[in-house]
Amino acid sequence: MALMIDAIVTKSINEKLRVAFTMDPAWTRLEPQSISGDPTPGIEARVHDPLWMLTRQWQLGEFAGEDVGSPLLVHVNAESTFVTAWQPGDPATNRPAQALPDGLPLDPFIEREATPPEALGIRQRAEAGSQLVEMLADAGFDVRAALLSACPLQDPDAGNPPEHFRLRPAIALFLKTLPDGAEAANQLEGNFAGWMSGASPDAIAASKAWLQWFRSSVAPPVDPVDDCWIPDRLEYRFSVRAGMGDKQTVLRAPVFEGGNVDWYAFEAEPRARLQLAVEPPVQEPVKREITVLSTPLRYSGMPASRYWQFEDGQVNFGMIETQTFDLARLCLAEFALVYANDWLAVPIDVPAGSLTHISEVAYTNTFGERFTVAEDNDANRAGRFRLFHTSIKDSDATMPGLFVPPTALSAFEGRAVEDLFVLRDEMANMVWAVENFVQGVSGDTRNRGDEERPVNAVTDDMEAVAEFQYLLESAVPHNWIPFVPVANGTPGAFHLRKGSMQDQDSTLGVLLRNTPYDLKDEEVPRAGLRLKRVPMLARAEDGSYLRWIGRRVSVGRGEGSSGLVFDAALKPG
Repeated sequence: MALMIDAIVTKSINEKLRVAFTMDPAWTRLEPQSISGDPTPGIEARVHDPLWMLTRQWQLGEFAGEDVGSPLLVHVNAESTFVTAWQPGDPATNRPAQALPDGLPLDPFIEREATPPEALGIRQRAEAGSQLVEMLADAGFDVRAALLSACPLQDPDAGNPPEHFRLRPAIALFLKTLPDGAEAANQLEGNFAGWMSGASPDAIAASKAWLQWFRSSVAPPVDPVDDCWIPDRLEYRFSVRAGMGDKQTVLRAPVFEGGNVDWYAFEAEPRARLQLAVEPPVQEPVKREITVLSTPLRYSGMPASRYWQFEDGQVNFGMIETQTFDLARLCLAEFALVYANDWLAVPIDVPAGSLTHISEVAYTNTFGERFTVAEDNDANRAGRFRLFHTSIKDSDATMPGLFVPPTALSAFEGRAVEDLFVLRDEMANMVWAVENFVQGVSGDTRNRGDEERPVNAVTDDMEAVAEFQYLLESAVPHNWIPFVPVANGTPGAFHLRKGSMQDQDSTLGVLLRNTPYDLKDEEVPRAGLRLKRVPMLARAEDGSYLRWIGRRVSVGRGEGSSGLVFDAALKPG
């Protein structure tokens, strides 16, 4: 290069050549070029400071690593015991255990409610009666006239103001042409359906098929002994049994608020036993040896495992704001940033409705070596929290295993047929249940907010002698049902009991229909509660439909004010 500079300085050369050698270069393309046609040297990204790279490797501890193979195959030995029985309600009531029917999920047995008369409207009754008439007619047995005489529909508005004026023409038509399906079902079950006399075998089979449909989809009969709803706690309680005899494990669901039944709703009670009246044949646990491919765990924002690799900038774990006492965030950051490359996902198919214990986990690496993974033993560690472990009742210990309840794969929720709020009224120092929607006599939802509200009016007979009139108690809307404190026997303790602001109970819904109805005071927080009855739909293993009405409990909308006042002075006019 020095000779070329000397040539430019000392010799006279072409002006264009001089400018090309002396001016600053102008780059038009920034990409590796290869004279030989092999692009490999251009994409090697050679490091010009290998000492810096070795120092970084030493700093990150890579020199301390061993030359081992990566896990390739994972071998799992598992033992599964299946759910064979369940027990409704609180365990303290000691209700008899029941066998779980094959192919049916547990959800409808837990959540379904006994259909009260007020929950089955005239539309459901008429449609069920029409279905019965059509099925019998298809079987060659015309029984419409006899059914209308034996099971007539009752006018729901007889003696009361009409609830739905737009439905009055349809109701009048129903009364003349359709029988009452609910009454027909009662007569078929009681063997006093005289209108079935002379029916052919096909007609009898059709009536049995209709009755099975009616009791499974429209008005399922539920014995109060089988009811899992705890009204004073606003929750479900039930138990299940995995295994049989002395080799059984009982799992309790002490607080279940409805919805999808999953493993975290249960706690184990090792010493408990559930016994069926008639035990099925003994089923031995199913043992399996499973071999699967290990897959590196992937998640958004995880650090790159190689140098010169761009990381996902959408998730920045380095920006987590945490303190030394915030253990949850510290554990998350440590998992995401330190052990990101050390986790493998091992998918294992677990049978539905079973409790699976893992007895051995081993893996084969890329060198063909097999290693057994030692069981994690942290029995000496303080604390009771274990991730993905089922708690043991009244103990800090946990029960290892994978529990998959026999639940529906996916259940669909419909629009609520009843909706109410339970809230605190600090101004009146009371708790109220406010019914928003209830099922009307037609079977459809009815908005109780549309009811006529009471007026705190004063009479005019004292205008001449008094400027103000005394009001002992103001009126509140009829859909506001009071709950008053009642002593429960413990000194200083009480529970809430449903009352009424009128001479009769103003409750029109199903959720609060019991009288007396008691509710634990601690179940009503300052935010209040919201209770709903929602229709549910799911499928069994054979594809048949399962319908029931469940209950849902969620957080309310805060406190409210009923406007209730005592000892008020009102001015006439």
